[in-house]
Amino acid sequence: MKVKLMTLMMFLCLSQIMAQTINGKIVDENNSPLYGVSVYFDGTTIGTTTDNNGFFELNVQSLPNATLVISYIGYESVYLNTIQSPIELKLEPSSFALKEVVLEPIPFSRKEMLKVFREQFLGKTKGGKNCVILNEDAIQFSYTSKEFKLTAFADEKIKVRNNYLGYIIEVDLVDFYVAYNKRTLSNDYLRGSYFAVTSFFKEIEEVNKSYEKNRNTSYLGSSKHFFKNLIEKKWGKKEFLLFDGSFPTDANLHFEISDDKNMKLVKVNGRQITTNSLTTQKFYRSFNMLYNNKEQSKIIFKTAEFYVDAFGNHTHIDQIDFSGEISKKRFGDMLPLNFEP
Repeated sequence: MKVKLMTLMMFLCLSQIMAQTINGKIVDENNSPLYGVSVYFDGTTIGTTTDNNGFFELNVQSLPNATLVISYIGYESVYLNTIQSPIELKLEPSSFALKEVVLEPIPFSRKEMLKVFREQFLGKTKGGKNCVILNEDAIQFSYTSKEFKLTAFADEKIKVRNNYLGYIIEVDLVDFYVAYNKRTLSNDYLRGSYFAVTSFFKEIEEVNKSYEKNRNTSYLGSSKHFFKNLIEKKWGKKEFLLFDGSFPTDANLHFEISDDKNMKLVKVNGRQITTNSLTTQKFYRSFNMLYNNKEQSKIIFKTAEFYVDAFGNHTHIDQIDFSGEISKKRFGDMLPLNFEP
């Protein structure tokens, strides 16, 4: 069973920003200033809104590789991977085009579909179970019987309150689906799930001493933690151990790490392998991993190189797959890209 989770910010070019001010002005199609436009770095706590004159300003001290998102109700969102301040943007009205879905009867109740959405999007960990979607009515579903595929979408941002990690998160659900091997919503026949989002994290204002502890717990053993250790060459029984098949192996034999501006370039030593002669599915290397001497996972690299920032966020998300314990983490365990333990 394959699970894919990603945010849009890591897809395209690198945009590393250190200690600077980013400002700009947002107007509508008539060049009138837009008030209250959300301007944020995807997947982080760094963001603001425009004032009455359409102006915004962000003071950025240190930022991971992230896309700047400009979003406003009724207008098309803009995603900037290369930033030149000041930014002057004219937003275009949204077409409000209906989703192109096949209007066929859905053989499941809304209650059943929401249960699947919560499990596959938020997760069944402590983080996932302690999340509340504040506007569940905004979530809509479609079902394709030929593919046994359940799809979810929303025409407005989903608001998630994570009572475990202490965040209120605004989520733009770009894509979500769950696929099965037969017409059912049973996990016994789950073929795979996928979601892509942009998100903005805000701290819950109430003081709760457990938030910091829970955030560190979610970080430990995560993919973010793994890649942070990888670029720092930090391995051990209480950290991650790398296995080539069933045998422990020296990570230095398989990865070459070098500096590239403010990022780390990681090259995977291996050759491209075609897994099926009838497809073009290829990969370079796969490894088994053990975290804290008990949590087993597997990682597959379908790319020969990728980048990792100082926070442990990696690029080429669509070409690096996880299974095992790490893959059980969903959005309910997701920390901001600029989180540091």
